[in-house]
Amino acid sequence: MRGIVTFGALFMLLALVGLAQQKSLEGVWEGTAQSLQGEQQAKVTLRKNGDNYAGTITGLRGEQALKNIKVDGDKITAISEVESPQGNIVVNYKFTVEGETLKGAGQVDFGGQTYDFTYNLKRTAGAVPPAQGTTPPPAQTPRPQTPQPQQKQSLDYFVGDWTAKWIVRESPLGSGGPKEEQVSFKRAGDGKAIDSRTVGKSEDGAYQQSSIISFDEASKLITFSERRGAIQINSKGDWSSPIIIRFTVDPIKVKGQTLQLRRTISVISAFSFTVTEELSEGGGPFVRLGQGVFTKVSATPAKN
Repeated sequence: MRGIVTFGALFMLLALVGLAQQKSLEGVWEGTAQSLQGEQQAKVTLRKNGDNYAGTITGLRGEQALKNIKVDGDKITAISEVESPQGNIVVNYKFTVEGETLKGAGQVDFGGQTYDFTYNLKRTAGAVPPAQGTTPPPAQTPRPQTPQPQQKQSLDYFVGDWTAKWIVRESPLGSGGPKEEQVSFKRAGDGKAIDSRTVGKSEDGAYQQSSIISFDEASKLITFSERRGAIQINSKGDWSSPIIIRFTVDPIKVKGQTLQLRRTISVISAFSFTVTEELSEGGGPFVRLGQGVFTKVSATPAKN
């Protein structure tokens, strides 16, 4: 009988320990997120919702709901979805609880490129949102929300040296596969335009490209005149939104074939933007041509 009682007590003790570990995950965790764009303030909120967990995460692109939260001891995995012009992007998270700290990493696959970032958070005294189906506490004055930074529509945004990584498919415009580029944007002599010079390498070897970019602040119209070898590409973009530029591209003639190109630039931060291109051949449907991720290396002072 004594052995049975001892076993029962041990079982209850283990159950209580497990329950305490689960409860220790609930709370508000605040700290920093480190990514290619530098260090940013971040917050994770976790709460029990029946037999599962619910929560939110902030720090990289506003606040997103955490989904598919799974807990295994002190390990937590989850995902979130970030809206972009190319559709929802899935971010995968892995966290570890270490006492009053929550450390982990996130990973996102964007345009064939994988990006990693890290979280270092500590538990705070912030209130945990109530689970669904419960009565919320009396409303409190919300903490002011810091607006997300947006880039001013100006040629100065591009001025400087950038690196670019592309994944493209083979087309009449060139070979496919990964490409790496060094791109320099400099103010032209009159200061009203930008000269761009690109030195790149692909599986076929090295190549060079050039372009002239101009921008009308009144109409928010940005124009690109590009030279890719023997191919001339002229496009006009609407930059009325600070986060996205959609281009209309003139038809391109290559070896007697008419091509139609669509291009979108997504402005992510002061140091990063992406370019997504789609191509129609001979009046056919548009298909994904490729995507490039641009990262700023240095800024070049604008000429007065």
